[in-house]
Amino acid sequence: MFPNLVRKAGINLPKYIGTNGTRHSFVESSAFFRNGAAKSFSTDKNTSGSVVVPSPVPDAEMQFLHFRPQTHLNKSSYQKFNSPRKRANKMMTEITKEAIAKAHNPQVHDVKFRVGDAIEITMVSQGGVNSNETEKIRGVVLGIDRGGLGTGVYLRDVVFGEPVDRKIPLYSPMVKNVNVLEKNFVFKGKRKIKRAKLFYLRDRLPQETRVTKY
Repeated sequence: MFPNLVRKAGINLPKYIGTNGTRHSFVESSAFFRNGAAKSFSTDKNTSGSVVVPSPVPDAEMQFLHFRPQTHLNKSSYQKFNSPRKRANKMMTEITKEAIAKAHNPQVHDVKFRVGDAIEITMVSQGGVNSNETEKIRGVVLGIDRGGLGTGVYLRDVVFGEPVDRKIPLYSPMVKNVNVLEKNFVFKGKRKIKRAKLFYLRDRLPQETRVTKY
């Protein structure tokens, strides 16, 4: 049906040369291979009356390219296209990764702890980053906020009878050391913690989250 509509519209499509020099239209060739029948294929100058299948044309000589370069199959040499529409987002991601690698501290970021553990964080109290005046902050981990350079940990402790909540940024240069005091401090190892955030402990008794002994 499509070849007939093209002929009635008077559209001149490019010709392909057959094995015996016969010229075949692009529409006729596509209809022949699509229907799988020789009767749907016609020739322009065929004196013997036999059907001639056009020879394959190299991709470089085709006027219409209907193929995709197979560069995505070779993962080693293929490089993903960086879209200019997402350039700012990608640049910010690369800058953040470089800053995280530069601020990496093994005594802080390589320490393994989970929600519900009791930890102790040593950080500078005053005098700047290079100061030797430090303080130790203890508490129960209520949650971990992971967000690149803004990664922080929520701590809750009871100091002099008053509950204190803090959020400590782990990539801050003021943080010097992280030490795990007790695993599964909330349930004392009796059962597993299955929540990512333990904010409900704020409504419980202060003794449940008391780590400091004064």
